[in-house]
Amino acid sequence: MSGSTIAMAGLSHRTAPIELRERVHVDADSVREVVPGLLEASSVEECVVLSTCNRTEFYIHSADPASAQAAAIEVIARRGGMDTQQVEPHVYRSRGYESVAHLFRVAAGLDSLVVGEAEILGQVGDAYELGLSLPNTVGPVLHRLFQSARAVGGVVRSETRLGHGAASIPSAAVQLAIKVFGSLEGKTAMVLGAGDMGVITLRCLLAEGVSQILVGNRTVERARETVAQIGGVAVSMEGFWDELSHVDILVTSTASTHPVVDRSSLSRARQDTGSPLLVLDIALPRDVEPEAGALPGVFLYNIDDLQKVVGEAEEARRAEVSPAERLVTDHATRFWRWYRSRAVAPVIRGLRAHGEAIRLEELERLFADLDAPSELDRERIEQATRRLLNKLLHPSTVAVRRAAIDPNAVEFLDSLRAELGLDGPPQVPEGERGGSHGLAASSRSAAGPEEARGERTNEARG
Repeated sequence: MSGSTIAMAGLSHRTAPIELRERVHVDADSVREVVPGLLEASSVEECVVLSTCNRTEFYIHSADPASAQAAAIEVIARRGGMDTQQVEPHVYRSRGYESVAHLFRVAAGLDSLVVGEAEILGQVGDAYELGLSLPNTVGPVLHRLFQSARAVGGVVRSETRLGHGAASIPSAAVQLAIKVFGSLEGKTAMVLGAGDMGVITLRCLLAEGVSQILVGNRTVERARETVAQIGGVAVSMEGFWDELSHVDILVTSTASTHPVVDRSSLSRARQDTGSPLLVLDIALPRDVEPEAGALPGVFLYNIDDLQKVVGEAEEARRAEVSPAERLVTDHATRFWRWYRSRAVAPVIRGLRAHGEAIRLEELERLFADLDAPSELDRERIEQATRRLLNKLLHPSTVAVRRAAIDPNAVEFLDSLRAELGLDGPPQVPEGERGGSHGLAASSRSAAGPEEARGERTNEARG
């Protein structure tokens, strides 16, 4: 029981500025590079990396959570070209129940820049699927944790109105455009990047009356596929500068690791244009050099600026936060019961096996002393001793299950494991390996979050 636990370490928009978040962002290719090394060089047994515009978090299952968290923070620091002392003020970490509850809050949209936004649930799923694609990376614990997180996100959206009218990053960008121009009727918009974010933004712009759409992408074929679905004109990344002179709104959402729009090039492209240009940089790392915002007539906003746009909508959703938090707490508690109870299953089996061995030994001695007992007598004695053993072990079984969720009982369980000869880490029952069990609790023991928070170190602030 004092062995493996769930842990998390990371940073988010709550603790780190955009300049730092974009430096430490871990894209899919980088996850494939850093996670195998993390598994080999540290005590990390399972790992999923959730890295979005607003957060980079490592979810870990480890027998040495402090060491595993330190290794994850080292990865974050290296991504940003810093040492751990520099990144430490921006990092938060948690263990046990707190890590579970934090992930569930993230999946529910409760920890987003825009509360209730829907994109994060898909991003949690993508992080999980990416982990599954890497060998020996997602085991039974994180498998169930992320399956449960996705289920919680769905429950919150179906049972509350937290996501009702919620401004996602693309829709918030459109709201900002409306605030700048008053109306988007007759405006021309260009989107760089034909990924999911770009497509969602295009649909939002068209719904608000934008008359012409230009789609620029690194591969023109991908841009053409996008405009074939929703209309517009496809342009190459090289040719988009020629089109920029008559654009009113530029939305950038590429996957580039460096700026694709620099100040000098933007200045040349707009030199003969007297109308304003709204630039909405919703990419991370940022696509537009910050200095470009100083150009005359250029209004540059990044993803951190979007919070100012959605204040009113967020107020309307604030009443739904409490019901959503209660759902998260309920499901996190259920998961935590399952997690802690799975670890004591070998202890309970060992306890019963120990009692059964004593019962059989005493029966053998008894039958040897009796003068040819009948089969009926033997069966009656067998049944009586089984009932007696069950009654004697029932209080102990209940106590062990309760101890599974009592942080003060770790030494007791360790002693019991040693007494029963149960060395090594707890084994997962075969039926639970790789299974998708949703949120069902495996134990009837009652445990609230306050009981389960004993493994917590620093509270997850992100």
